[in-house]
Amino acid sequence: MKKIPLYFLPGTQCDAQLWQAVFDLLPDHFETHAIVLPLAQDPHSIVQGLHKLLPHNDLNLIGFSLGGYLGVLYAATYSAQLNKLLVLANAPRALPSDELKIREQTLDYLSRHDYGGMPKKRILGLISPHNKHNTAIINTISAMDKRGGKTMLVDQLASTSQRINLLPALKSLSIRAKFVIGCDDSLVDSAALLEELSQSIITLDLIEDCGHMSPLESPQAVATHIINFFSESY
Repeated sequence: MKKIPLYFLPGTQCDAQLWQAVFDLLPDHFETHAIVLPLAQDPHSIVQGLHKLLPHNDLNLIGFSLGGYLGVLYAATYSAQLNKLLVLANAPRALPSDELKIREQTLDYLSRHDYGGMPKKRILGLISPHNKHNTAIINTISAMDKRGGKTMLVDQLASTSQRINLLPALKSLSIRAKFVIGCDDSLVDSAALLEELSQSIITLDLIEDCGHMSPLESPQAVATHIINFFSESY
């Protein structure tokens, strides 16, 4: 069978470990590429950097959280080169004011202090209550955050906080796109997103007992969505 290349964009303070459990569940005819997000001053500059890394035709793109927002922005900017787009754990809109305030406070604190790592309370807020005792998930999130460190966190918070609503642009495109959101995702209003997508060909599926960190919390469900979505038309 012909290999189907897939390109994966991570979220804030995430690296290739985010995808490993999903990769292990994908059949051999998928060719996986875990992309490192370029350092840049704003989302558009990051997308321009990604354009230098990614193929320019029949691109299959999968983005998680921040990577999901960037994936939609990439589609809106370079739609001619995309085949399909799968967005995990993201609604590509402007960040709410309370989240922007938290980011501003974090950047101000980090300008004067060292970074001690993501607090466990914050990690638990990212995952479903069903997974709050899963030390493997908690340790993986903590390990990725530690590897990213202060430099990556400051860069990503500073360069990606100013976002716009990309849904109107996405709905105007002819590419195949799909959203997959955890039912317990505290960062994404899936009901509001579903309503916004109701008059479009874009689909949205939910994962039960899953929070924001779907590739870690529900790798089998994520892998199944990938297999079904990207196997169609091949």
